[in-house]
Amino acid sequence: MDNYHAGLALGILVGVIAASGLLAFLFKKKVLDCHFDERQERARGKAFQYGFFTLLIASYVYAVSDEVFGRWCEVLTGVTLCIAVSMCVFSVTCILKDAYLSLREKPRQVMTMFALLSALNLGVGVMQGLHGDLMEDGVLTIRAVNPIIGAAILVILIVYIVNYLLRPRDEEAE
Repeated sequence: MDNYHAGLALGILVGVIAASGLLAFLFKKKVLDCHFDERQERARGKAFQYGFFTLLIASYVYAVSDEVFGRWCEVLTGVTLCIAVSMCVFSVTCILKDAYLSLREKPRQVMTMFALLSALNLGVGVMQGLHGDLMEDGVLTIRAVNPIIGAAILVILIVYIVNYLLRPRDEEAE
């Protein structure tokens, strides 16, 4: 294994460990203690179903496009693109059915977190783009993962904000 792949593997490992630690901390502090009512659970189940089938279709579209057009992106980048599309479908479906946030979560905190995550990932993507690292020999590289994730989070954030602003004010009083 050369230095590039060893560094990539180490970076992924560190990211997984950091994310696991953060999730454990958030669960311990009861920040991610999500309680949904029955209506929200049904809506989330339907959204999972839509997201799952979107992931299947996106995976096959990616595989067919790779066969038809040749290698246009690295495998991990293509898989991330498929996951991002399916997560957008899941999230947008949940948002539109008012099943995205649990009963204890606050919309402004979620919007703030999504804005920060999107800005961070898109910022990394811009930096990679300025250095010309997003594409190599006409192939989308692993460095395009951050802008893909940032764009997906931005789409979710925009849908959430628009839905929040268009929601009838009667619901907020309840």
